[in-house]
Parts: sequence; structure tokens; C-alpha cells
Amino acid sequence: MKFPNKFKITQAKGYEDLSQIALNETLRLTKGSRQKLLFLPTGNSPTGFYGKFTSYLIKNPREKKRFFFTNLDEYLNISQSSKISFQSYLKRNISNKLNLSEKNFYWISNRTTIEIEKRKVNSIIKKFKKIDLCILGLGKNGHIAFNEPGCDWNLDFFDTPLSRTTKNNLKKLSTKISHGRTLGIKTILSSKKILLLVTGSGKELALKKLLQKKIDTKFPVTSLIKHPNLTIIIDR
Repeated sequence: MKFPNKFKITQAKGYEDLSQIALNETLRLTKGSRQKLLFLPTGNSPTGFYGKFTSYLIKNPREKKRFFFTNLDEYLNISQSSKISFQSYLKRNISNKLNLSEKNFYWISNRTTIEIEKRKVNSIIKKFKKIDLCILGLGKNGHIAFNEPGCDWNLDFFDTPLSRTTKNNLKKLSTKISHGRTLGIKTILSSKKILLLVTGSGKELALKKLLQKKIDTKFPVTSLIKHPNLTIIIDR
């Protein structure tokens, strides 16, 4: 299949293959001895990749020091000790498995004000000068992190109500979720490199918009068209 753009695009043969390719691409995109800043997504899309990534780092323990991890977003108005919080997800899938110290990760808090948390996140980015690699999943409505359709693409870090589509996708959770805290598109696009994982059903239209290079604020993922170093892995 030919795509009318210069993105690096890989089509995986299934979810297992996507997870392995994501590991390979992450290691390729973060070469070098300097510690790299990675922003991480949550949800079903990256779970297999995290399993392979942590296995790799356990087998190569010196490599752990090369990474500093931060999450892209978090639910608001829930306890972060809850199993459904993104902090809990990342502890289960990353920091607890690797026995990381705070020198290697910071999980976004939903207990502080947005101003305080924004300063913390910006100070981390400033320390590294830039985000070395931002890993993203794709929502069915085209959102990336909690940048929902129609959001302001000029925001760097903000609290936001979730769209009806996103809330419907969260109905099975034990707690009602209505708002999130997220890294904005402006900051995502400031990353040196971006890796987008596309897996799961119902995302065809959003992916089509991206691959056709059609900027559309109804599909925030199309903001990535502007980025000079985008890698996309598609499971289909």
C-alpha cells in the first residue's frame, strides 16, 4: 500500500507483531548514552509493548538508566490508588516491574492544581531540553492523549472535559469518568520524535484522515501531519 506522505509507516501482522515492532522502533528512536525523556500512553494499545519493553530492560539492566518516563494524561476526580487510574496502570506495567526509582519516572498527579502540575511537567521537559520520544495511541474519535475533537491545539498542558465518545468507551469502568488532565498538542508536537501505535477497531476514519494529510480539528491526530519525525505502526 502506498501512502501520500513521508511518514515512516509499518503495517504489523497482528497485535503481537505490533508490540515487537514498537519495541524495536523505541530502541531505534532513542539510541545514545544520554538519558532520554519518554512520554507514555495508557490503555490497551501499548500494553503488549510495555511487556516486551520491560522484559528487554530486565535482561539489560544497564539500559534502565537511559530512560526517564512520564505519562501523557490522567483521569480527574478519581483516586490514583484506584486500579483504573493511569498512574496505577503505569506502576503495574512499568515502574513496579522495573523497580524504578524517582530518578527514572514521574507519574502525573491529579491531586494538585493544573498550574502546579503544569510547572512540574514543564520543568521535566526543560531539564531534558525536549521530549526525546512521545509515544501515542489513537482514540476512535481521533483523539491523542486527552486532546479531544475541537480542542485548542495551542495548549501545552490542561484539564478538559471528555467527549461523549470517550466517555461512552469508559462506561465499563467502576467509576464514572468525565474529565482528564493531558499534555497538549503544542507540547506533543515539540517532541523530537513521535511514535503512534494504531490498533483496535473503529479507528479507520481517523487513520485515513492522518494518512491523507488532511488537517482537521475534528480529528486531533491529524495535527501530527505537521511533525517532521513521525513513525506509525498499524495493526490491521
